[in-house]
Amino acid sequence: MFERNSYKMLNYDEYRNLCCLINENPDMISVFDNMSMFSIDELSIDSHDIKNHLAYLKTSFQLLKKKSPELSENKYIIRMEDVLSQLIYHMERTTLYRYSMKKADKKPVNINDIMYEVPDIIDDVIDNTCTFTFCLDNIPDILINPDQLKTLLTEAVQNACEASDCTGEITLITRKSNNYVITEIINNGGLPSHDDSSYLSDYIKLSRPFYSTKSGHIGVGLSIIHQICLSSNGYARLTESDGKTILCIRFPIISEN
Repeated sequence: MFERNSYKMLNYDEYRNLCCLINENPDMISVFDNMSMFSIDELSIDSHDIKNHLAYLKTSFQLLKKKSPELSENKYIIRMEDVLSQLIYHMERTTLYRYSMKKADKKPVNINDIMYEVPDIIDDVIDNTCTFTFCLDNIPDILINPDQLKTLLTEAVQNACEASDCTGEITLITRKSNNYVITEIINNGGLPSHDDSSYLSDYIKLSRPFYSTKSGHIGVGLSIIHQICLSSNGYARLTESDGKTILCIRFPIISEN
């Protein structure tokens, strides 16, 4: 049976000492930066349990309001419910990132079968008035876990929807190119202004867990896409053309041999 180690968080003094150490030794920045990636993975292991505790607290506040209706107007109660809701959502996203790294059974799946479901899933997740256009060719199957593929496509389309302020035109394309199935999610929202000219080419930076260029976003959408691609021999990249953002995802077709 797998036994999980217990990890102790840094206290304030330890954190301050670590900051001083990095300031005195700039060469160590890259080392600690790499270590932080492992810390994120370990932290995500407990995200489900943390979410359950937060949900219990939120339910407690709701029961208090039911028993004492006057508390519904209490600013503290209102604020705490809002904070707990945000934290619960954060933990749910962290858990989803964690599951994107799990090994899962794979089987032949046709992307088109799932692609048609995605807009309905998005409508249940966020309020939007996006219009969706399907340009789906007759494509062969790929070898992937169906649930992970649905997660990947949902994250990709939701990201495109949010990039267009939830009001844009989203084009969903599938096609076969040589020995690969190509999926393109195109939105007319363009990309946010960015000082770094390599913004698009630095896909690895954009796909880092909890890195986001959008205010209020958790920043695990592209991380989930990237992780699922890695686990299924896929590849993803971002490009921009004529003011439109294109997320291109490529998976190998199933070999006939």
